[in-house]
Amino acid sequence: MKKRVVISSDCRKLGKTLIAESLVKELTSSGLTVTCIKLSHGGHGPDGITDGPGPPGADTDRYSTAGASKVMFFKYSAIDELADAIGGFSFDTDILILESNSVLNLFDPDFHIHISSESGQKLSAEGLEQKADLISPGPVSAGNAEKIARLVPGFMEIRNSSPITIGGKHWLNIHGKPLFGEGRMDLLKAVRETGSILQAAKKTGIQYKRAWILLHDAEQRLGAKLLFSGRGGAGGGGTSITPLAETLLNIWEKSEEDFIKMLEKLEV
Repeated sequence: MKKRVVISSDCRKLGKTLIAESLVKELTSSGLTVTCIKLSHGGHGPDGITDGPGPPGADTDRYSTAGASKVMFFKYSAIDELADAIGGFSFDTDILILESNSVLNLFDPDFHIHISSESGQKLSAEGLEQKADLISPGPVSAGNAEKIARLVPGFMEIRNSSPITIGGKHWLNIHGKPLFGEGRMDLLKAVRETGSILQAAKKTGIQYKRAWILLHDAEQRLGAKLLFSGRGGAGGGGTSITPLAETLLNIWEKSEEDFIKMLEKLEV
């Protein structure tokens, strides 16, 4: 597999490491192995390449704690130095994650995440937002980092399923106008099962008045009855559904199966 992910940002302290951590957790939970490299252009830390997690709380330590198999820190002073080192980086894991802006001048990653900022942009970030596969406004929260991490594997085709699915609402129309949706059909089914609008309302979690209005409105649109209301007395009252209502329920149940199959065929 061996895919490369680069996380860039407009400026410091926008959440690159937070996204990297979440991505490591997401990928390793699927059984994948990950290498993380923190690249620093003249910033803090020791010069050259440092293997291993580093001190507690360091970015490399956070990668390791998240589950990365291998972590490295590389501080360089010029792009030529980075170019020479990149060629020597080898990894035997499934995924390589790099935090860097400058490395994008040297190769195109398999996936590029960029964190934007309204407060400013350093020179190395110029034009990166337009090149990114995914852009997140910064600073990134822990919750958003997790959401991003769940999106990336599907978009990179690391997983068989896409994070995006096709959805829709199933309706029965009358003369091109909505007649029944899931809520009204569930209500009509419940009347058939309980013999009571009141009990059907309780079963479906709809207020009785609202349930009565929904069913009465459907009858008005059809111009025909959906319910038989029994009279009270020794035999008791009650409500049952008409043959028309039974026909509509049968149409709904059959069309619902077809609707679900259609959505499955449209999966991206």
